[in-house]
Amino acid sequence: MVLVSAVAFGTLSIFAKLAYANGLATEQLLAFRFVLAALGMWALAFAAGQNPLRLPRRQAGGVLALGGVLYTAQALTYFIALRSLPASLCVLIVYIYPSLVVVAGWLFLRRQVSVWHGVALAASFLGVAMLVGGAQLLFNSGLIFAFAAPLMYTTFILLGERVMQSAPAVAASAVMMSATAVVLCLVAAIEGRLALPATPAAWAVSVGIAVVPTMVAISLFLAGLPRIGAARASLLSTLEPVVTVSLAVVILGDRFSFLQAIGGVLVLLAVVVVQAAHLWRPGVPAALK
Repeated sequence: MVLVSAVAFGTLSIFAKLAYANGLATEQLLAFRFVLAALGMWALAFAAGQNPLRLPRRQAGGVLALGGVLYTAQALTYFIALRSLPASLCVLIVYIYPSLVVVAGWLFLRRQVSVWHGVALAASFLGVAMLVGGAQLLFNSGLIFAFAAPLMYTTFILLGERVMQSAPAVAASAVMMSATAVVLCLVAAIEGRLALPATPAAWAVSVGIAVVPTMVAISLFLAGLPRIGAARASLLSTLEPVVTVSLAVVILGDRFSFLQAIGGVLVLLAVVVVQAAHLWRPGVPAALK
């Protein structure tokens, strides 16, 4: 289930690129995606016997803040970056977040950093430098948003780890996605882009992004998580950027220079090392998905 979830998550950037090619705006696409996903998660929560309306007030408030602020910010920054950068480059930049979680945990939560974590951090940041340098990109707004996305996700993970610690996962996810959907609908309305897709192709892509890399990916991950544990699930989820890069090359025609290819490998190796460290040291909390 977790491996299928990772494959489903890996299609996200591809669907976004196809949506842009079919005339959908960022805010419009995200609003549509999270409204459908929220409805699906509420149905899944009731099917799992987890009523989101029964969350304690304090717990619900924390989940609403996670979804309405941090998850919204992460989604917006990532999808804005995708408007001007290759999907393969974006997903690999975002996947420095496991290394950022280690750094932030060491700086703010006084968690220990092992030698392997140090190696992973060095490989991760060197890999990103090679990815950007190999593409010969100027430091434009697309890159700024691409680097902002993992920062937002790192903050989401560290705060979410505490908020989700005792919350029923499916019910909390339903509430979180509802908050994200409401805020993104407001943003789309303010921008004048709260509209349904205009063509059959745009509808197909919009429904696809709401179902495959959102509802299917999240529900399978949540179903597999308690069966194998967070650390092992996070490690298996590193298949996601591999799927994205492969699909980007085949479907979108993305190409890597030799320097970028080495950088991408370094980023992926760093992710594997960071996640594997949780398996070796089970007392260290794993990243949330």
